[in-house]
Amino acid sequence: MVTSGLLVNAYLAIVARNVSPAEYAHFGSFWSLALVVGFGVFLPVEQELARLLPGRSDRRTPARSALAVAGVIGLVELAVVLAATPLLLDSFGGHGLTMAALAAMCLVSAGQFVVRGLLIGLNRMGTYGLVQVLDTALRVALALTVGLFGVSDSAGFAWTLVIAVLLAHLPVAPLLLRRVRETPAVTTPPAEPVTTRRFAGAVAPLLLGSLCAQLLLNGLPVAVPLMAGPGEQDAAGHFLAAFLLARIPLFVAVPLQSVLLPSMAALADAGRGRLVRALLRLAAGLAVLAACGVAVAWTFGPWLVRLVFGAAYVIEPGDLALIVLGVIAHLGLVITTQALVASALHPAVAWSWLCGIVVAGVAFAVVPGLLLRTELAFLLGSGAGWLFAMIYLVAHSRRPSPTREDKGAIRAG
Repeated sequence: MVTSGLLVNAYLAIVARNVSPAEYAHFGSFWSLALVVGFGVFLPVEQELARLLPGRSDRRTPARSALAVAGVIGLVELAVVLAATPLLLDSFGGHGLTMAALAAMCLVSAGQFVVRGLLIGLNRMGTYGLVQVLDTALRVALALTVGLFGVSDSAGFAWTLVIAVLLAHLPVAPLLLRRVRETPAVTTPPAEPVTTRRFAGAVAPLLLGSLCAQLLLNGLPVAVPLMAGPGEQDAAGHFLAAFLLARIPLFVAVPLQSVLLPSMAALADAGRGRLVRALLRLAAGLAVLAACGVAVAWTFGPWLVRLVFGAAYVIEPGDLALIVLGVIAHLGLVITTQALVASALHPAVAWSWLCGIVVAGVAFAVVPGLLLRTELAFLLGSGAGWLFAMIYLVAHSRRPSPTREDKGAIRAG
């Protein structure tokens, strides 16, 4: 996952060096929306498969349920994206091919995250990691190829993402189908029956939280080009480059949410107090990391942005420091909401992210200045959501922890 995160940044840097800052802002809008329609929408499917499959004698039913739910979500999502075309085209610089690439991601991502969930649930973690590396390596290779052919608009690079995801995940499907049909040597009775309806009920509250999470993380980069005035398009591209560079820790941590659940569930089973204490120690560590990150951003940040993305990308140290603080706060929010999932406090996940969205929206509306309002909206929104999640978890830490059967009932809706 670390290698994959580094390759993602290499991919984005290659795109930035082949297009203008203004055109890169349009690509950034596509990139952010692609994360929303892919990771944001289908991550709950991956999480539920990762939870349901281990130790089950019947693996086919969860797999079929996941495919059915992912397929329906993908079709609904495609209809929404197509209906929003008039609004999204402005953010994409009027490129119809970029719009087509986003529509394709709705369907490609459905299969992508079913594959990812099956790999985790079947304990094929080595293959899981290799698929992620192959995916990002293909993006880099395709972006280099497109750049060599002299493509200088964002539309051509948008399709490199779609093709890379498809080529990396499709070959794994036959292997997974064979594994799903096999009966484990050692099985345990299922905690609850798995049906498509129950699977969808378990995914629904997580889906709301995941969508809010993606809106907070990726909605602002989409809003920046839309809100930029005639002389601010280059500034929007500069902000996006700095934002993507500062988000390197999130490229590694966010995709690992599903992998964190088993260990957090074990802590929750031993008593939520232990889980809270672990999260408080984590918060202290993140505070130290934030101080170090601000120092690095203020001292070397502008130089690093120019080194990675090119001399045309200029960002002030103060802007980069605020972005780094926002990234650390968002990381704390991501990890804490996974602790809520592990503790079977599903409604609190949605409320935490909704709290972050509301605070970010208010900050974006009242703070003057294109870059400052965006940076403070991300920082204050992530910080507010993190604080809400911690308070909720602490408030419930003295209550008896639910049994595994209770968790199964809650997650099944």
